[in-house]
Amino acid sequence: MKIIRIKYIFTFFLMLLGEMPLKSAVAVEKKIKVVTSFSILGDLTRQIGGEDVDVDIIVPENADPHIYEPKPLDVKKLSQADLVIVNGLGFEGWFNRLIINSGYKGEIIVAANTVTPRVLHMSQGVNATDPHAWHNVKNAILYVTEIKQALQKKLPEKKEEIEARAKTYINVLQELDHWVHLQFNNLDSHLRKVITTHDAFAYFGAEYDIEFLAPVGISTDAQPTAAKVAELITTIKSQNIKAIFIENLADGRLVNEIAKEANVEVDGILYADSLSNPSDLKAPAPTYVEMIRYNTISLHKKLTS
Repeated sequence: MKIIRIKYIFTFFLMLLGEMPLKSAVAVEKKIKVVTSFSILGDLTRQIGGEDVDVDIIVPENADPHIYEPKPLDVKKLSQADLVIVNGLGFEGWFNRLIINSGYKGEIIVAANTVTPRVLHMSQGVNATDPHAWHNVKNAILYVTEIKQALQKKLPEKKEEIEARAKTYINVLQELDHWVHLQFNNLDSHLRKVITTHDAFAYFGAEYDIEFLAPVGISTDAQPTAAKVAELITTIKSQNIKAIFIENLADGRLVNEIAKEANVEVDGILYADSLSNPSDLKAPAPTYVEMIRYNTISLHKKLTS
């Protein structure tokens, strides 16, 4: 009887030992669910959060955040989120209604919180804020700092790991910013003009000294006027502008028509408001860094040809 009792005690002890690593592993593998409004924020969050976050996005890759129509699945995503991150600066016009419908009561992080916004002075005294701040890599670094602080607040036990990942990634972005400047340093001033689908690249232009012109304003749902289109065609002809690009999410018919009237050729695609689908291995912009590099190489190639 004594031998049997010892055997049971020994077996129970082994069971306890076997469970302890399992419980520890569960604790170590704890993640938070982060929902971001669009793909570029999703990538930045994954870079900083690493294995400590599960990231989901509302507007999928290759979809236009300006005109996105939320779906029932988006309500579910938000209702299950531990943290929500948006761009801000008026980019997600559909977001407030979606967040109310989801019942989400947690913190909402505005990635562009510390960005100095570009304000457009429109007709009739109306001002509009340009939301496309991420095209200046220095602004992306500000985004990363906001995301880092939010994740550290949610995961205090992972503060050092998050800090290390953010530091490494910021170094990557600083090198990227320097590289972009180098690409355009020796470019003559009269060559620094580019036509795109809508006014999404002004932050890029201001930082790297490239002038972007577009028939449509800061939102893709804006309608160009005949006078604006005619003025743009005249500018292309008079200033001999050769760099004309369609954005990855845009209907290219208008830009193609402008190029035809101006007797120039469209030169390819720039990525503005979305990354490419990561499942498409041939797509050039599955991450923020690759998007900036692809856009820069495309612009440099045309402006120096």
